[in-house]
Amino acid sequence: MASDGGGAGKTTAQVMADVLAAYGVARLFGLPGGGSNLEMIDSCAALGIDYVLAHTECAAGIMAATDGNIGNRPGVVCTGLGPGAAAVTNAVAYASLDRSPLLVLTDSYQPGEHDHILHQTVDHTALFGTLVKASRRATPETAGETLAELLELALAAPVGPVHMDLSAVVASKPGAAFNAQPSAAPPALEGDAHAARELLGKARRPAIVAGIQCRNDEAAAAVARLADRLACPVLTSYKAKGVYPDGAPRHAGLFTGARAEAEWLADCDLLILVGMDPVELVASPWPYDMPVLELAEVEIRPHYTTPAVSLFGPLPDLAEAVIEAARPANWPGEPAPLTLAEAGEGLTPQAVVRAAIDAAPPRTRLTIDAGAHMLPPMSLWPAKAPFDVQISNGLSTMAFALPAAIATALAEPDRRVLAITGDGGLAMCLGELATAARNNVAVTVIVLNDAALSLIDVKQEQRGFERRGMRYPGLDFATIAKGSGCRAAVAKDEDALAAAMAEAFQGEGPMLIDARIDASGYRAMFEAIRGAPGVAANA
Repeated sequence: MASDGGGAGKTTAQVMADVLAAYGVARLFGLPGGGSNLEMIDSCAALGIDYVLAHTECAAGIMAATDGNIGNRPGVVCTGLGPGAAAVTNAVAYASLDRSPLLVLTDSYQPGEHDHILHQTVDHTALFGTLVKASRRATPETAGETLAELLELALAAPVGPVHMDLSAVVASKPGAAFNAQPSAAPPALEGDAHAARELLGKARRPAIVAGIQCRNDEAAAAVARLADRLACPVLTSYKAKGVYPDGAPRHAGLFTGARAEAEWLADCDLLILVGMDPVELVASPWPYDMPVLELAEVEIRPHYTTPAVSLFGPLPDLAEAVIEAARPANWPGEPAPLTLAEAGEGLTPQAVVRAAIDAAPPRTRLTIDAGAHMLPPMSLWPAKAPFDVQISNGLSTMAFALPAAIATALAEPDRRVLAITGDGGLAMCLGELATAARNNVAVTVIVLNDAALSLIDVKQEQRGFERRGMRYPGLDFATIAKGSGCRAAVAKDEDALAAAMAEAFQGEGPMLIDARIDASGYRAMFEAIRGAPGVAANA
């Protein structure tokens, strides 16, 4: 990054737009509040950077974070000052705990010129607090340089959100020209590679767990090379689903640190965590006593366990540093795949997911909301590559699937996207159905509609409380979707579901399928994966 030291007849907003373009930003997301937002929208449009209007700041932030992940670039959300900034905080928390590169660009009053104003005055730096890696204010003299520094920080491991205040006064002033040069220098390796090789060389029944840091082609290939050399099972975290392809000979399912994988991992004598971030694990004590080898981009503490050896740096380099010591494993058998028993007489969540798998075109991406409905698609959907499945896991926020699906479809318009959500999560972001229709994205939304907060309902039942406060009056989501400009259908049985799926994936633009499900099997699913009462963790 270097400044050319002089002006070039551009406003500060135009200088900042140049920096965003240099970092590959393709679009801004937001709900504008006027002020500097308007300057940025206009300046970015002149460079071919589109603006995507959402219906809430939170949804816009999730879209921007998703765009950043899919494109391996900073995502950008623009909000107004005060209430706009306050409304985007949940999306900023998502970017923080789910490790997404995000720039939050907020309009603001100009210090010294508006100090007497209390209307809509919120200290944005204090508001975002520990959610962002850094918060800065733009000035005409340093806006380009400061913005580039923030974007570098957002992209540095562990990736996350950053914030910048930009007043309308500053946005329209002449800005100092700045030539942004994104960094390409990889970090150096840290740790005792010799000790790591010794530990790996002694293992006879190792298993690999691939985590969120593996969600790029180079890291995924490194996981595959190490697994081939060891001939050992590979599990993935929720966020890394697809890094090692579902259905591959050594694929052993999902790893959460909970019950589902515990039985067969009892035979493991070395657990190799590759790119695993502690934020990915369920909120329960570490259940294993075998030694752990940690290969990660950067040290993140506290951790659930104390690794015997840790190496930090680019994951492909770490794999190469230890792979020569790897010997073929000697497992006594193969792990049995997790099966989710079906209960109930109506349309089950598993039946919905299977119908979606059968109907979806090749390379369809999946986004999933938080809630009990996430368990079947996470277990059944065949992910083959990074980001084939996207879910909020670190924050586990609801109202994620639909905004994430819209952003994914905008980033990759040649691929279909399926969003699976619960009725509670969809109700939180209903306005984004209109965003999907307005942008004519190839998104199919399946709402598993049981008129309840099913996951919390299960936990309430597990703990012996009287069922209270978890049920909704049923919403007619199909009618709402049609009123928002989407195609829609209601499915109450498997025949209606199959017909709706065929229509959804063959037609153009977005479609919603309101699947009226029998949720009576959720408790058994939850306990099979997460454990019985007293053991189960927060979703």
